[in-house]
Amino acid sequence: MNYIISLLPVFGWGFMPIIANLKKSKPEEQLLGTSISALFFSILLYIIVQPHITFFSFIISFLSGVFWSLGQLFQFKAISVSSVSKTMPLSNGTQLIGTTLFAVFVFHEWNTLKATLIGTIAIGIIIAGIYITNYVEKSYKVQHSLSLHTFSFVITSSFFLTLYVITNQLFSITGYSIIFPQAIGMFTGAILINYLNKQNKASRSSVSFNLLTGLSWSIGNLGMFLATASLGIGTSFSISQACVIVSTIGGIIIFKEGKSRKEWAVILTGIIVIMLGVFLLGVLKQ
Repeated sequence: MNYIISLLPVFGWGFMPIIANLKKSKPEEQLLGTSISALFFSILLYIIVQPHITFFSFIISFLSGVFWSLGQLFQFKAISVSSVSKTMPLSNGTQLIGTTLFAVFVFHEWNTLKATLIGTIAIGIIIAGIYITNYVEKSYKVQHSLSLHTFSFVITSSFFLTLYVITNQLFSITGYSIIFPQAIGMFTGAILINYLNKQNKASRSSVSFNLLTGLSWSIGNLGMFLATASLGIGTSFSISQACVIVSTIGGIIIFKEGKSRKEWAVILTGIIVIMLGVFLLGVLKQ
């Protein structure tokens, strides 16, 4: 049962960007719909669990939610100018590297030579995997390669999503007390972003559709909390990152991206390489 729960982040986070792009919504609309759904989900969870929330923990978790809204906006922007299958391996990989480096330099998690060696190799493997998944055959290179424009969106997104992940950790705030104030921060950030983008007024139908995107994200988020409690951070972390498999392969199939046999083979190899790096990082978190 614990391992079934641990698959919730794999499918919840894996299908989230796919669902968001089933309808041609603007990134701001995708963000607003996602945050509304996440807020409703968090209210329901708060009523059921009733976690203790202090003023200080509320502010910190609220800020992490604002960081999420900025990071998620730029991830949606990156996908809108590229594709789910191209963007998500780079997005997941750079977030992993960002959170890992923060853990190393701020929390000094690699405090032995062995941990430093394994961690460095893991990061190198993840970078190699990201590079491999973006392979295209020469005849399609100009049309399908990842642009500098997309790359800049992803790096900006990963910077803020890394802040979203580490903010609570930095102040030792854990557990269900994070979810409700974090969701308020996500919603507030989304509202402000849409207000500043008021010349392109959000479509009610697009925002409503992206409530499904938020539901998918929330299921993944809850699954990660439950899996961490039962399996530990190392195992749950490693399993959850398999969401990149769902988003990459699912994106190619659902959006009918033409791939040659060679491209399929190389992309699958890249995903395996990324997961090998994730596994090594998961070992260090045990």
